Amino acid sequence: MEHNSEFPGPSPDDYANVLALNTAFIKATSELKGPQRGRLAAAPFLLFSLREDDVGWWASVLADQRQGDLMAVAEHESPELRRIQTAAMSFLWQLARRNPYAARIISGATIEWCEKISSLPLVTLLNRIGGRDDLMVSRLDQPVALGERLLGSGTSSRRQIRRSSQLTVLQTLLTNSGFDNYTRLPAAACRMSGPLRVLDKKS
Repeated sequence: MEHNSEFPGPSPDDYANVLALNTAFIKATSELKGPQRGRLAAAPFLLFSLREDDVGWWASVLADQRQGDLMAVAEHESPELRRIQTAAMSFLWQLARRNPYAARIISGATIEWCEKISSLPLVTLLNRIGGRDDLMVSRLDQPVALGERLLGSGTSSRRQIRRSSQLTVLQTLLTNSGFDNYTRLPAAACRMSGPLRVLDKKS
């Protein structure tokens, strides 16, 4: 298949980070058992959102608030969730700088979001978001239809069923996140059988 150097997809290292983040997230938030956990974690996109499509939320959080918030923002009580959130934000920040196209594929992010977070130094970005408990949103819960698909056929022991379900969810994320100007994205989603095939051997 012809390689398109103008829009390079996520690299094997990028998918390794997605797998690690998904594994940690499922372990911290789900009661799925071992085999199902491994199959779901191998999805070719993050199983949680960092509000990539909520422009207003990010505009408020990233504003230079010299006087601080009038009300304290609730933070995660779980140190594990805070670590996952920080790791995910750091990963997407560097990926948005290096390859925003890949960042969009694995997170469903918009161009505006990638530009917004990558324009700040990482330390500044992490200081602004802190350990906020309203940043990370599980895709297993919202929207309900996608979550049910992922937790149902997305954990199937049959590779073709599992792959089809996960790619359907990915396609939904891509088409709902302002990808109209990137006609190659649907094709990119369909070409991602390689990483899934490799990771599937571990399930």
